[in-house]
Amino acid sequence: MYKHTGEKRFLGPGLRVARYSAAKQRDDGSWTYGEAPTQRWIDNFHTGYNLCALQSICRYAETTEFEACIRRGLEFYQAHFFRADGAPRYFHNRTYPIDIHCVAQSIITLLALRGLDQDNVRLAHSVFRWAMKHMWDDRGFFYYRVLRFWTIRTSYMRWSQAWMLLAMSTLLDELNVDS
Repeated sequence: MYKHTGEKRFLGPGLRVARYSAAKQRDDGSWTYGEAPTQRWIDNFHTGYNLCALQSICRYAETTEFEACIRRGLEFYQAHFFRADGAPRYFHNRTYPIDIHCVAQSIITLLALRGLDQDNVRLAHSVFRWAMKHMWDDRGFFYYRVLRFWTIRTSYMRWSQAWMLLAMSTLLDELNVDS
């Protein structure tokens, strides 16, 4: 709202929330899912949400306050959430399950932060190619999840298809920007 109206009353709450999130970042650049003792896992798409949100706050609030936090988070993200073949990992410390939502958010996050590391574009394309090879059904939809020994081939509109549509449109925008 601040970006559109210029009204300072909208800036304060956004910055307070961003500062709270930045303060919860761990020294290695990660964030746990939540604060409760039962919510201490670190996952791909919530890390991606944090990175994209902090970047948006920086852009719309015209601040550099969170840049170090974003860089540290991106380094963790790149180092822990991708296999060499482009498969996006759900958790920072193990591969399975490989979830289509992680695929989608990985593409979105990597492209949103391409200004910090141009290799993000290559990695985003690698994630997309992996998903097309392993999670695309020729009937026209993406599978929900790949497990170690089988694939859950269910098509979920909100969790799978909508997010992949957003990711693919982001990928297409990136191609158009570079053309």
